[in-house]
Amino acid sequence: MTFLAQQRCVWTGCMLALGLGLSGLSTAADKYEPYPVDYKPMEKYPEQQKEWTANKEKYANTVMPEPVMKRQLELIESMSTREPAWLDGQWMVADAAFQLGGSYTEEKDLPYARSVFVRGQKAAGKCIDKKPDHPICQLFLGAMIGKIASIDGIFSSLKKAKQVETLWLGVVNSKYNHRFAESSSLQGSARYALGMFYRLIPDFFLMSWLFDVRGDIKKSVQYHKDAIAVDPPNPCSKIMLAASMLCSVKGDTKKPDGQEALKHLRDARQMTAGTLVAKACQNDTARLEMAPDKACGYETARQQETSEDEFKKQQQQAQAH
Repeated sequence: MTFLAQQRCVWTGCMLALGLGLSGLSTAADKYEPYPVDYKPMEKYPEQQKEWTANKEKYANTVMPEPVMKRQLELIESMSTREPAWLDGQWMVADAAFQLGGSYTEEKDLPYARSVFVRGQKAAGKCIDKKPDHPICQLFLGAMIGKIASIDGIFSSLKKAKQVETLWLGVVNSKYNHRFAESSSLQGSARYALGMFYRLIPDFFLMSWLFDVRGDIKKSVQYHKDAIAVDPPNPCSKIMLAASMLCSVKGDTKKPDGQEALKHLRDARQMTAGTLVAKACQNDTARLEMAPDKACGYETARQQETSEDEFKKQQQQAQAH
């Protein structure tokens, strides 16, 4: 079965043919309508479509190498740019940017990763400008803003936090779902993203007063659990659930939630990593095990500051300038 044929039949009878487990997915399948992806504009560019589709199929069940991810982004950007009314092409650009940019975790690579996320942000932003309630574009615009914030520092990006929360809640409240891969769907990804959001955004009154948004570790844990209920678990969903659970007990691994978090980290380490993003999550399990007290600010790009004192200090510095 070709990649495009797989995408057209996802969430229907093809689920069994693709080997997708129904456990945990049936609720989402019943509740949401399959998003109708439009691949037709690709047909105007047969050579590029052929190469893009061949790469998708070749690396459907294994890690796509960095040069191929770069090429995929180039291909979909080229087609999308020539089809400005093609909304699905715009989120596909953001998707490719997310995969490529998210594969870089070394400090020296972050400036390039940021530039990739900016490309994705521009594409998803164009889609939202045309259709503000487009659920997949909402997901990826929020993801691009969030990834850029994780590189720049959460505190320096808080003015966009409410926008990100609104975008992702818009996805959760949408009638649509779409499966990106065997272990990744639109609805599962939105819940995963909100789980990270409510952990990384600090939870104190001044935050709410200044930015109309506030962290909530209970919401974070629940959204991560909901994400795993919608999608089969993968290294990233496991490690982020573990981070939230560790954060909820202030890194105390002797408490029941701390013990469960360590189990999730062990599970993540033993799973198959199907993408470089998943591999980056998997490689970080030891980082959390060694420093569980830093779980509240954990992110694959770099450790985030979450203390109220540091926030006040940065606000004073900003006012001074």
